[in-house]
Amino acid sequence: MLAQNMTDTDSYRSRLQDTGRAWRYATRFERGSRRRIDQREQRAVRKVFAQLNGCRRVLDVPSGAGRFLATLSQENRQVIEMDVALEILEFARQRAAKLGLKAEFTPGDASRVPLSPNSVDVVFCNRLLHHITSAAERAVFLREFHRVSRRYVVVSFFDYQSFGALRRFLKSLKGRNVNYEGQPTLEQFRAETASCGFAMRRIVPTGPMWVSEKYLVLEKI
Repeated sequence: MLAQNMTDTDSYRSRLQDTGRAWRYATRFERGSRRRIDQREQRAVRKVFAQLNGCRRVLDVPSGAGRFLATLSQENRQVIEMDVALEILEFARQRAAKLGLKAEFTPGDASRVPLSPNSVDVVFCNRLLHHITSAAERAVFLREFHRVSRRYVVVSFFDYQSFGALRRFLKSLKGRNVNYEGQPTLEQFRAETASCGFAMRRIVPTGPMWVSEKYLVLEKI
């Protein structure tokens, strides 16, 4: 999911106004190497939520096409699927109907969530914050999640700085010139979340130690 600041929100929304593009975006984790990524992520998220007590109401933002809907709905949790793009939300609605799951579907920007304070038990935010290379901008999202969540926030974190030189070298072999400028280390991000009122309770990897993606369980303090 693209970062939902003003510029990227407009870009994301305009790209998905085309039904064909929206369908390709909605199904991109259903084939090839991304399917294996999806399997790793789903396992990690199931592990995270199995150990969160008292989480009955979950906000999934940005939800995209509802890729995590089945996992988040386990244990009869109530799930709110929220995304800035109406077209992609329709795919989430269709997924829920196909799986026989009940959920709420609400348009909304992750930086300005149209919910009242403490209205959900946990906010789940996947593949958003690593698109934000400014700590000040990341804080906008984190403070908004702090406002609407009663207790927990679960975010994906890409630890690009760990093994950074090796990552750049391996990417270069594939002809890709990556730039990790603005990506925080894990300790830097821990400090950022603390300044927004969170304690980092758990770190759940999605694969071996060299896999950059992790899920972080943040708790309001």
